[in-house]
Amino acid sequence: MSLRIFSLGIDQLTINEIKLAGFTVIAQSVLPGPEHTGGHLLMVTSEQVPVADLSELRGRYPDSSILYMYLQKGVRGYQAIHMHCEGLGIFFMPPRSTSAAIIDKLRYIMEDELKDSGNLVGFFGSGPGIGCTSIAKLFARRIAASGLRVILLGLDLYDPGHDRKTAVSLDRLRPRITGKMLHAEDFDGLVKQEGYAYLPGNFDYLSAQDYQEEEIEYLLASAIESADVVIADFGSIPESAAWYVGMQKSVLRMMVTHPRHEYRLQPLMELAGHMDLHPQDFQWIINRSNVEELTSAKNLALHLGCELLLELPHYPSFPESLPLGKKELQQADDKVHALLVSLGLAREVRKKGIFQ
Repeated sequence: MSLRIFSLGIDQLTINEIKLAGFTVIAQSVLPGPEHTGGHLLMVTSEQVPVADLSELRGRYPDSSILYMYLQKGVRGYQAIHMHCEGLGIFFMPPRSTSAAIIDKLRYIMEDELKDSGNLVGFFGSGPGIGCTSIAKLFARRIAASGLRVILLGLDLYDPGHDRKTAVSLDRLRPRITGKMLHAEDFDGLVKQEGYAYLPGNFDYLSAQDYQEEEIEYLLASAIESADVVIADFGSIPESAAWYVGMQKSVLRMMVTHPRHEYRLQPLMELAGHMDLHPQDFQWIINRSNVEELTSAKNLALHLGCELLLELPHYPSFPESLPLGKKELQQADDKVHALLVSLGLAREVRKKGIFQ
């Protein structure tokens, strides 16, 4: 890679990760001279260059690519700054971006071919109680039934996804995560549930915002090494380190929603847009659909510009293990097979003269 990256305000750990990815990084204590950065990339943070100075920065470095890392946490306020960067021809990175996301962005800037690889399938909800956990468990159960080793991680930091405390859970495992001391036997000790290994989520509600992106990234990387497929329930609250990391790291992103949640989906998709994700980058699952809805699932998909993956009917009692009928179970299994094919874990099968 011939492109040089001049970085100002980037922490050393991130710089090391970028270097390991094959980039040449030159750390700066002050802004470098424009004569040095011409034809190269300048990467700066909002702590070093305030938003108000971006126009001046663009004018000073007309021949350089610029990547602006906005560090102020919070789910509001990205749009105006992102739009301002777009207008100036400056690439934008939202807060909570992990080193992996930054590396992906650098490759995008360099127009490198970037192929997703991995086995992490993330489930996200459009609101609490939408059934994100139940459907994540459905997929985990059906994938495990195919003979693969599946780990399901409860990473909704605001809801453990389990009715009672267990001997192992995200908050009880956290000291080993923080100390980067996870081993294969930690995953062997997870709750055995319908063919897969399950880590219930965070029972310590008051610690929900204490989790750091690096902790979640480490947990995911460790789980990926210990399973054929990792399913992660990231919940429905964006103000969560796990939600942000899940958006960035998942190879497949499942959005569990309901036709009445269109007003929630629009701001969620705006937020995802700051991470270079769009409606078509998600697999859409409509949960608890029924004929009485004013807005149909198809209309919702049309408004959002996306394709539906699966529709599941309304179950009045809404149990944890969805009592799917034969038709719905076959549809779910067809989608699970397609998922495994996309991950390289199953072969395409010929059925009625076509590949499926």
